[in-house]
Order: sequence, then structure tokens, then C-alpha cells
Amino acid sequence: MGGVGEPDWEPGQRGAPLPTLRWEQVRRHNLPGDKWLVIERRVYDISRWAQRHPGGSRLIGHHGAEDATDAFHAFHQDLSFVRKFLQPLLIGELAPEEPSQDGPQNTQLIEDFRALRQAVEDMKLFEAKPAFFGLLLGHILAMEAQSWCLQHDLGHTSIFRNSRWNHLAQQFVMGQLKGFSAHWWNFRHFQHHAKPNIFHKDPDVTVAPVFLLGESSVEYGKKKRRYLPYNHQHLYFFLIGPPLLTLVNFEVENLAYMLVCMQWMDLLWAASFYARFLLSYIPFYGIPGALLLFVAVRVLESHWFVWITQMNHIPREIGHEKHRDWASSQLAATCNVEPSLFIDWFSGHLNFQIEHHLFPTMPRHNYRRVAPLVKALCAKHGLSYEVKPFLTALVDIIRSLKKSGNVWLEAYLHQ
Repeated sequence: MGGVGEPDWEPGQRGAPLPTLRWEQVRRHNLPGDKWLVIERRVYDISRWAQRHPGGSRLIGHHGAEDATDAFHAFHQDLSFVRKFLQPLLIGELAPEEPSQDGPQNTQLIEDFRALRQAVEDMKLFEAKPAFFGLLLGHILAMEAQSWCLQHDLGHTSIFRNSRWNHLAQQFVMGQLKGFSAHWWNFRHFQHHAKPNIFHKDPDVTVAPVFLLGESSVEYGKKKRRYLPYNHQHLYFFLIGPPLLTLVNFEVENLAYMLVCMQWMDLLWAASFYARFLLSYIPFYGIPGALLLFVAVRVLESHWFVWITQMNHIPREIGHEKHRDWASSQLAATCNVEPSLFIDWFSGHLNFQIEHHLFPTMPRHNYRRVAPLVKALCAKHGLSYEVKPFLTALVDIIRSLKKSGNVWLEAYLHQ
């Protein structure tokens, strides 16, 4: 494997004791093409295998040289199946005197969160109700609404026990009903869940130089960067934020991903959406009318999408990697919105963003049941469990953009 003090043990040596490693050794392997990570105190070399990782090399690479135990449990349903892929990558284990996590993390919080997850599993809160999602699909087909939410559930493998069924159904919903690539969405979205609100790891907040969020405001101000009038970004957000997200940004990025990554099946599904849409509406409205309808629908759903997804994230902490434990990193980046039957439906249950981020594979109809347990965990460890009224959460997006813009202006003028 190279390097003094690094393991010369090969995975094929059955019965041989594993080499013991220290965090000092693990930390050296967080470079492109050279990445180790730790799961349940065992050290794995993912350098070559990362390119074959179903979630993408970036997703698993974001946990390089870290304890990825809780992320491993959060993203995978069938752990016994996944461990078969891990076995050939095993190169050692942490020395007995080494802590399970590197850095000053709250060990008691980590233990309590893992106990909470076990309690949630015992309560069978990771089991989906087929009737719930059957009704959801029915109302989507009838109203052409909230396809984004259903494909989101499928992408998180929270509906079917078999991951393959989730992926196939997601390709249909994302491709035929929305005209997008399921693989592209998962590539973006899983990075967001792995490292929420972390620059260069979460695509949702890596939006400079168009908008400045969190710590980027100070950096741009100190470096005298002024590509746009950022002190007015809370105003031009209405013009180039929600209106253009799905109509321009998503369309271009999605098409580029399918072509570059040669996702031909996704491309066929997306083509079937456009064929269905145009054949359905051109006879009634003509080509100009059908295109105008397409643009209007995309702009309308873009507004809904941005406000619903970002009301839980933009007002929270946004910055660079701080190597927190799983629970702390998710809680720092999320907040909830007060539940009601309407808000639960309108937001696709993303008003329970805290619970969704802590347990991304949990069916959304169980968020209400796990919420009191999560709130108790936060109270015990003094962690923020923020719940806002719906309108306050929407206004806070603008407040956060205005605050970041003012921070940029102050740093820009006083350096």
C-alpha cells in the first residue's frame, strides 16, 4: 500500500489478524485517488473502488479520512448486502487505544443517536405503507403535481424494500413524468445529504458568484470580489433564483450529465416526457402555445421547489467543512416548519427536514412519529431543534440573503 507503518496485509488472507492503524495514518489518505475511510472501527481503502460506488465517487469521497459509520447506516438499507462489497476493501482496524472518531466530537451524542436509530428500527419506522404511496401516485397522475416529491422518496429507497424497484420506479417518475435523469438527481442530492450546507461538497449551496451564502460573504468581501451587487441579492433573487432553476439550470445540467456520463436509458425516458407533452398539447395550442405552457409550468414549479426546499437550509449555518459527527452536521444545516395536514402535503413532508436528514431512508409518513424522539435527543445535548411557522420560514430565506449581502458589503468596504 506504500508508506512507512502502513498495512501490508491483503484482504484475501483469511484468518490473519488485521493490522492496527492510528488516526494519524488514516488522515494522510484523503487525496484524489488515495482515500481511506473508517466504518465501525474498520479501515477501508476506497481509492480505486470509489469510481464504481453506486452513489458516485464524490459522495463516498466526501467522507475520506473520516469515521463514516453513521453515514453508512443512513444511506444503506440492506447492510449485509453492502458489506460484501466492503470486505475486499478492508485493510485494517483502529488500534484499541484509538477513539472511534477523529477530532473533538461528542462521543455521548454519537452513542445516543445510534441508540435512537436502533429504537427507530425496533419501532419499524423504516417500513413503508404501500397504501400511502399508492394514493400519492394516484393524485400525481390525476393532477400532474408533486412528481418531484415521489421521485425524491424513491431516490432515498424509502418505498420498496428492494432497492432495484425503487430505482426503476424513480426512473419512470423522474423521466416520464418530469423529463429529468434519476441518476443526475441522485448524484446531486446524495452529496447534499452527506455534507449539507458545506461549500464544494453540497451542490445546493455552492452557488457563488451568483449568490453569496454564509461564510462566502466574508471571503468575497475581503478579496474585493464584486461580480454582482450582492448587497441587493435578496432583491434579484426573485428574478434569477426560483424562476430559472428548473427552466435553465436544471435543464442544462441534467442534459450535460446524461450526455457526459452516457446515461442513455435516462435520456430515452426524458425524451418520452417531451414526446408525450408535445403530442398532448400541440393539437390544442399549437407549437408556440405548447412551448409557452411548458415554460409557464417550469417557472411555476421552480418557485414551489426553491421555496419549499430552501426554507429549511438557507437560514441555517453555511460554511466550510468542520468534520462534525453525523447528527450534529445534519442539525446544524436544517430546521423544521410547523406541521399541519396542508403543510405536510404541500411540502411533501419536507417540513420535517430534521428527521429526513437524520434518517434519509425513512418513509415520510413516519416523520411525525420519530420527531418527539429526535427533539428529546436534541434537548439532552443542547442542540438546536428549530421549528418555524411556514410564512416565517419563507421570509427567512430573504432575510438570510440580505444579511449575507450586508456582511459582504461591510467586508468589501472596510478591508
